Amino acid sequence: MRVLKILPLVASLLAGGWAMAAPQNDETAIAVKWYEAFDKSKPEILEAILADGWRDIPDAPDAPRGAQAAKAVLKMLHTAFPDFQITVEDIISDGNKVVVRSTISGTHKGSFAGLPACGRKLLIQSVDIHLVECGRIQKTWHTEDWMSGLTQLGAYKR
Repeated sequence: MRVLKILPLVASLLAGGWAMAAPQNDETAIAVKWYEAFDKSKPEILEAILADGWRDIPDAPDAPRGAQAAKAVLKMLHTAFPDFQITVEDIISDGNKVVVRSTISGTHKGSFAGLPACGRKLLIQSVDIHLVECGRIQKTWHTEDWMSGLTQLGAYKR
């Protein structure tokens, strides 16, 4: 009888369904909304999930905090790359921290990092760690492979 009870779990694992079978915690669900906001260009989502004092780490000197700062980045990215996409590849959650590995892609159609539009495609990796407390993202530590991205856009020669 015990074997019959675990057969659905074994079948799910063999079919690659472990990630789907694992429960999603609230922190993970909140972090995933960050990627929806950037992928779908929905700044209103950022208002709902970011704490008033949200910090982007590393941030630019004198950079504003909170949703307004994130919304400015979203607007800048979608202006420079109108077909901007961010795809979540992996999510690891531990308590109130959520780590996300993603890929970012888009076609350079507007000014970006001092570079005029060139029409080239961009594809880079990103890793973010989101600290979620009280139902909102308080801090985001991030690392994007902008060196590869700027090389793809022609800023550097290979």
